Amino acid sequence: MTLGLTDRPGSLLAALESIAVNGGNIISIVHSRDSITGGYVPVSISVEFPSHESVEGARRGIEERGIPVLSLESLERRIETMMVLGYLPVEELRSAFRGRGEVISLTVGGGSVAPYMRVVFSVGVADRQRLLQDLGLLASERGCLLVLEES
Repeated sequence: MTLGLTDRPGSLLAALESIAVNGGNIISIVHSRDSITGGYVPVSISVEFPSHESVEGARRGIEERGIPVLSLESLERRIETMMVLGYLPVEELRSAFRGRGEVISLTVGGGSVAPYMRVVFSVGVADRQRLLQDLGLLASERGCLLVLEES
């Protein structure tokens, strides 16, 4: 989100308080004091929120404090967990994620008798269905069973 802050002590803190009470986790802040426009300093804040509702709550709270929200871009991602039962080369699995998702953790077990992988991954909401179809096809080609944990 990009905010229009007045160049006064405490204005950034007021915005951050609204983000915090709505469960936001600050990733980065870019403060452009040399770009003052209309009396406002544009401040871009990258934030992780637990839900769309918490994003809206933070936006409302910021605006109620008299701080204009100049832009708000949302990239919704989901954290998923799946099991791959059977042997699937790790590099093939990772290549299926390229450009569409990120493997957060990968656990391999079962040895050569009953190999399995537990995969926790992040995927954009828009990419989810296509990624799951491609993973299912890859697992099928390798004779594996893919089990997605329901959330």
